[in-house]
This record gives sequence, structure tokens and C-alpha cells, in this order.
Amino acid sequence: MSSLPFGEHLKREREMRGVSLEEIAAATRISTRFLEALEKEQWSELPGGVFNRGFIRAVSKYLGLDEDDMVAEYAIETQQGVQLSLPQTQVVAARRNGTAWPKKSWVPAAALVAALLGGLGAAGWFVGSAYGPAIWARMHRSPVAAVSASGVDAGALAPGTATPTSPVAPAIPVAPNGTASGVSADPASGPNTSAPAAASAPAAAEPLELKIEAGRAAHVQVFADGKSVFDGEVEEGTAKSFKARDTFEVTSTEASALLIELNGRPMPPMGAPGQPGTVTLGRKDLPPAGGGAH
Repeated sequence: MSSLPFGEHLKREREMRGVSLEEIAAATRISTRFLEALEKEQWSELPGGVFNRGFIRAVSKYLGLDEDDMVAEYAIETQQGVQLSLPQTQVVAARRNGTAWPKKSWVPAAALVAALLGGLGAAGWFVGSAYGPAIWARMHRSPVAAVSASGVDAGALAPGTATPTSPVAPAIPVAPNGTASGVSADPASGPNTSAPAAASAPAAAEPLELKIEAGRAAHVQVFADGKSVFDGEVEEGTAKSFKARDTFEVTSTEASALLIELNGRPMPPMGAPGQPGTVTLGRKDLPPAGGGAH
């Protein structure tokens, strides 16, 4: 955990990797104006709430940083309450101040682990002592006489004589007319190669998954592949998910009220705060196959 202020820490990590704001904007679809505001800690220039945390997670993922740690740093810097448990918040604060987390907090967990290991050891000893001889006898039981694949009774062979084996011819698929598949019924005509090989089915395209999280209450409409899948009010803090094959169309009475993710990738706000907005999302908004972060 860095001792630098949040904005300076984020900017330093970006510059150490030789990444420009324009590169991050192109990869995450977050405006460079918002990226600059994060690094300069100009919180009034950002949408706020879940949008800020969504931006931080997207940028951290692109730079290869721990997303939870960066969100926790942002929460400490802005004195905002995020969905972190009290112990996790204290750990982040302790790391940032350069102090160690009290060891006594791990004592109950260590005692529980020791008790579980002791119980497993006792159970293993009981099973071994109760059923060990029977298992050993079963593993070393004399083989029962059986007929081998060659048709020779293994029990009839003299001691020390290896059971003869015969190679098994590979099975040939038989066609409905009684002839082998791919072989002509007429020996003089040669192999029948007229039947084309079955083409392998193309892999199905990855479905589109849309997630919306409301930072403020708003009326929202969602169309998946041109079909209405939601039309109603969403309350602050609620989240909804939808699936489609090719496209989504999202409309909201408050453009900046929704944090939108497409296949786990954060999308930029639909418009200016206080104004209605509409956005159409499809496969063009996903990163190209084989692409990756720096």
C-alpha cells in the first residue's frame, strides 16, 4: 500500500509502465477528462458514487494493480463509506500508515485450522486401524482365473507362463447396408471416397452480458436484440443483469445515474448529469479477440 496520496499513486503507477492517458481511455472507454480528474483528485469533476469506483477498477485492471486496494485507497482519501468490512478497512489504514496488523487477530483462525487438522488426523488414524488389514488383503488377493482375450484359460497355464495375448484389430464402422463405412461393396471398384467428411460445427459466439447498477433512482428501459426486457424504476444501489446475442439498447431518464458494464467491461456514462440518455452497445464495444492490457 503506497504512502502517496491516491492521485499521485495512480499517476506514478501509470508513468512507471509508460502508459498514456489516451491509451487507457481507448482501452477502457473512459474519457481522458475523468482520468485526469482522478489523478488530480478533482472529485467535483467526476460523476461520483459507484461511477468513480467503477472507473478506478477499470484503470487498475488495465495497469495490473490490485483493484480492491486501489478502491480502498480512494475511500480513505475521500472519507467515503464503501462496501468494506471494518477489519479490511483497518488493514488498509494500517498498511498505509506503515504499521503492522495485530497478530492476535489471527489467533482464533489459527486455532480453528489446528483443530480441523487434528480432527482429520484422528479420523485418518481410526480408518487406518479399523479397515487397514481388510484393504491390504483386498489389494493383494490372488487373481481369479479368467479367460483372456485370446480365448486361453489363464488358470490352465503352467505357473510362471505368461498369458498369451493376441493383437486386437481396430474396429471398422459398418454402414447400414452391411459394408464397412468408406469401403465399396465391390472389391474391384476400390475404396468409396465419395462421402464427404462431416464438417465440424462452428463455435457459438460468446453471449453479451449487460449489468447496470443504479447510483441514483431513475426510470430505465432495456432492449435486448430489439426486444424489451425491462421497463421500470430502479432504486439507488440496486443492480440488474441481462443477456443478449448481438445488441443492447439502454435508455434512462438520468444519463449519469447508471454504471453500465458489458461482459465485465465498464462503459462510460450515457450523457451529462441531469439529462436523459440512450446508448446502444454491441460486440463492437468489446475488446478485440487476443487483445490484452499492457
